[in-house]
Amino acid sequence: MPIALLPSAYRGRNADMAAAEKVSVSLSAEDLTWARQRAKREIKSLSAVLSEALRRQRQAEARSRLLADLGTDDISESDRNQVRSEWRTPSNVRPPRRRTAKRAKKS
Repeated sequence: MPIALLPSAYRGRNADMAAAEKVSVSLSAEDLTWARQRAKREIKSLSAVLSEALRRQRQAEARSRLLADLGTDDISESDRNQVRSEWRTPSNVRPPRRRTAKRAKKS
């Protein structure tokens, strides 16, 4: 099926999804209800919601390991917000230059 004909929910998936494995998991009724509601609200598959939750947990664990390596247990919310702000607006990146139309040469 050509990509243009795929539903929008399937376009733009990352390469990790192509290598996904099918598994069976057991969830509490409450967790399953939450995940299904979130999937419906965000127009995602249940698998995408669960994958996102796992990815976020892995990131949290990686942050904890980094903080431990730096000799601290946690950073303040204001410090976290400052770092996030710096990530969103890097000082070393200039905005893209606008292209100008090429002018026709006069003969």
